[in-house]
Amino acid sequence: MSRMVRTACLAIAIVATGIAVFAQDGKQPRGKQVNHVTVTHLGQQLEEQHPWGAIHWLMNNRIDPDAQQTLGIVRIDPGEKNALHLHPNCEELMYILSGGGSTTVGGKVVTLRPGDLVRIPAGVLHQATATGREPLIAVISYSSADRQVINYESEHK
Repeated sequence: MSRMVRTACLAIAIVATGIAVFAQDGKQPRGKQVNHVTVTHLGQQLEEQHPWGAIHWLMNNRIDPDAQQTLGIVRIDPGEKNALHLHPNCEELMYILSGGGSTTVGGKVVTLRPGDLVRIPAGVLHQATATGREPLIAVISYSSADRQVINYESEHK
């Protein structure tokens, strides 16, 4: 993964988690104290292999039991698509970092290119396809740390 993609992933992760360093008035904000801080690194996480590509999970309740979200980087190989599926317990945000493709969300097909973000509501059938010559790389974020998935097609060709 290129340095630009890694940097973009970090920026997306910071925005997605709502981290604030200083309040608007310039003073350090007050908030809860934590017992630990979980830091994950893309290169240190195991890659979850699929026939269509792979997912690197950066956060979920298996990585940190106190997590309330799931975040990962997905790669869909050129000409491949993931299984038609849904997430019964959470919505998904998919931000395209590189590559091109399309996604079907609730029967509607939309084209995706770098810089696009698509929101997939909980319980809605969806499927992403990499249509270009390079892999589709995206940040995927879920509103639950225990992302559940129900596949309606086999992942195998």
